[in-house]
Amino acid sequence: MKGIAFNLVAEVLIALVAAFVILLIYQSFLPGFSGSALCKIYQVILTLPLPSSLKPSIKECSLQPQTDRITISDTDVGKITDALTSNIIDCWKLKADTGKSGITFICYEIFLKRVDGTIREVDVTSNLKAKGYCDILPNNFLDQERQDFDCGNLNDIHWQIGTINGTDVTVIVKYSGLYSQHWIEVI
Repeated sequence: MKGIAFNLVAEVLIALVAAFVILLIYQSFLPGFSGSALCKIYQVILTLPLPSSLKPSIKECSLQPQTDRITISDTDVGKITDALTSNIIDCWKLKADTGKSGITFICYEIFLKRVDGTIREVDVTSNLKAKGYCDILPNNFLDQERQDFDCGNLNDIHWQIGTINGTDVTVIVKYSGLYSQHWIEVI
């Protein structure tokens, strides 16, 4: 009876390791593959009673990002657009490992005291294009204006806030890593 239980445990462990190896092979061929399913399997494997030298490491699943809260006192639309663009790029490159993270999290809560004018998605996308960031974080479709834009070949910024204007405005920059297509949300 004890032999059967040991064999069953050994077979289950071998099956889990085989499944994980297959997922790692997919990850090597498709860098954006690591989604929430892979990270959940990774968390299960980490809980197994194995020596730490045998446990795999997937940095996309072990990121523990923190939400940064930023207050921008400047009221100039150009400077606010630059700051917003920088925070979007930092979220994508630094916190989300260039869009490879398999989890969803809020990168920044940006508090704007006052905006003298209006900031739209086209302003941020134009800023991305002017700074040469379209290869890093493409945004080729403007969600609010429903028009194409020449900034890369994907739409990796989903703009949900509409226009940014007025006083006491909060802008959320969020990374979404739930699906095979990862993106930044501006809420």
